[in-house]
Amino acid sequence: MERPKVLVADDEPTIRDTCVRILKKQGFEVFSATNGVEAIKIAKDQGIGLAVLDIKMPEKDGIETLVELKKLRPDARVVMITAYGTMESVIDAMRAGASDYITKPFGMKDLLDSVHRAFVGRPSAARAAVGVEGEFMGLVGKSPPMLELRRMIELVSRGDATVLIVGETGTGKELVARAIHKMSERMDEPFIPIDCSVIGERIAESELFGHKKGSFTDAHSDKVGLLEAAGKGTVFLDEITNIPLHVQAKLLRALQEKEIRPIGGTEPRKLEARVLAASNSDLSEAVRAGRFREDLFYRLHVVPIYIPPLRARKEDIPLLADHFLKKYARPYMPTQKLESGAIQILLSFDWPGNVRELESFVRMVMTVDPAPVITKARVEQLLVESYRMKGTGPQRVRSLEEAEKETILGALSQAGGDKHKAAKTLGLAVSTLYRKLKKLGIAR
Repeated sequence: MERPKVLVADDEPTIRDTCVRILKKQGFEVFSATNGVEAIKIAKDQGIGLAVLDIKMPEKDGIETLVELKKLRPDARVVMITAYGTMESVIDAMRAGASDYITKPFGMKDLLDSVHRAFVGRPSAARAAVGVEGEFMGLVGKSPPMLELRRMIELVSRGDATVLIVGETGTGKELVARAIHKMSERMDEPFIPIDCSVIGERIAESELFGHKKGSFTDAHSDKVGLLEAAGKGTVFLDEITNIPLHVQAKLLRALQEKEIRPIGGTEPRKLEARVLAASNSDLSEAVRAGRFREDLFYRLHVVPIYIPPLRARKEDIPLLADHFLKKYARPYMPTQKLESGAIQILLSFDWPGNVRELESFVRMVMTVDPAPVITKARVEQLLVESYRMKGTGPQRVRSLEEAEKETILGALSQAGGDKHKAAKTLGLAVSTLYRKLKKLGIAR
């Protein structure tokens, strides 16, 4: 049986030679290169099945080499080697088709685990997470922005980096955090969500870090903080901009030193949990306004994940509507359906409350209209009535093109005309944004 051919490309001799030695012991036929140009030549000559590439190499860097290698052999697996703190490059590599990554310094187990994942594919937890078509860990959708979101979840679940999840209200930030936890090695440990917007300013520090008996007036006994209670699990800090500034300082120290100090305590305790944070607004704006510490922002912003608003992935609306119709179906009764015209009405609306608002609306429609097939006229009537009750008055239902154009213009305005930032906000590739600008006739 022919041995799998593996290429190791790294300009650091120690790392390169160590990887070669480890992989040869595992029975692979191993080739080595000191730069990207050599790596491509070997790949052409040998038909490489797996490549282990350093991101930073002379003449041709790892990402350029990855792109060329994928053109030569699209089915080739690629593991990237990266230094700590270069997560942005890793994300670029994963988008370009890398299977996995390892961070320097790494051990033999790290390398072999990554090679195994590259050959075997997604971890079993990820495969189990994909249920009905378009559903993944409770996240529904198969549009390009949602597929990119899934890829990011799989990527960050493999490490322990702090993740900042940014998305409008109703987009599913906690679902994303839970998905990261369930796909990580911490999946059997606790997941503790904390809504920072409902913790009172006076008790925020005690809730997060705990306190010792007698440390303040109402401290009648020792209390374990939620960061410690999570053990080796995951803590999810939702709406983190609501944490008071003095508690932000203490959280920063905890993340930097991996230690927790309860109020009134003298002995620090080890922080073993992974911290994920979320915000429904741009944290950099909160920094500029003086409401959020800049140093904490950079500590949390190691890996940002942007959840696209529903208006940026309208092709998922039929799938979402069908999902909610099944979710809230009456027991022992056939699942209701929406006629095609009714779906077009849903597609033409912006859904400012995102998926949560769509879910509430579909459930309301099912409650007031138990007909097997829900008509276009009924959906249009209930949508207008719903917004009239909210005090916003009846609205003209716009065309998809109008809604898309307004969304793109809003993102460009928010990004100061920077198309790369606007594309990131919309959850689109930059090339896709340029195509849409041309199609919609939006001037430069």
